[in-house]
Amino acid sequence: MAEEEKKKDDGEKKLSDRQTKLVALTALLLAICATFSSLKAGGLSNAAILAQSQASDQWAYYQAKSLKENTYKVQMDAIKLHKGQFDTAQAEKIAAGYQEKIDQYKQEEQEISEKAKALEAQRDRSLELRKGFSSGLTYLQIAILLASLTALVKQIMFWYASIVVGVIGAYYFFSTMMLM
Repeated sequence: MAEEEKKKDDGEKKLSDRQTKLVALTALLLAICATFSSLKAGGLSNAAILAQSQASDQWAYYQAKSLKENTYKVQMDAIKLHKGQFDTAQAEKIAAGYQEKIDQYKQEEQEISEKAKALEAQRDRSLELRKGFSSGLTYLQIAILLASLTALVKQIMFWYASIVVGVIGAYYFFSTMMLM
């Protein structure tokens, strides 16, 4: 009698060959999605770092232009303060040249600022997309672990759980892909 119960327990735990193959196929598909999700998340992280670096460079360039602009403003103020010490025509000519440079730097600062802000927006977009792929990757890895657990303990409920968790991970992966 004890032998029959043992055989019955073994029979309940034993997965059929078909089920074992389905578990392995599920784990394979989940691993493929996880690989692509990992690659996408890594690529977006690199893109975010590059965009941040380029934005920082643009802001440094902006500051350099701003310093030059301020230098010309100080020179114009000096000319205004010492008007009587200069030939008026010559002082106005120099001041006009300074004003031209100030206007040029203001225009360049505007262009540089717009480029830096665009790079920051690109960085933020990359980081937002990376979150979707990273979330998908997390769920996919958990699903792979559950599928592996199914094969170890021979309990079909873990396979069902891996499918549910895998669908959530695949949803994150594919919905983020659609946003790209």
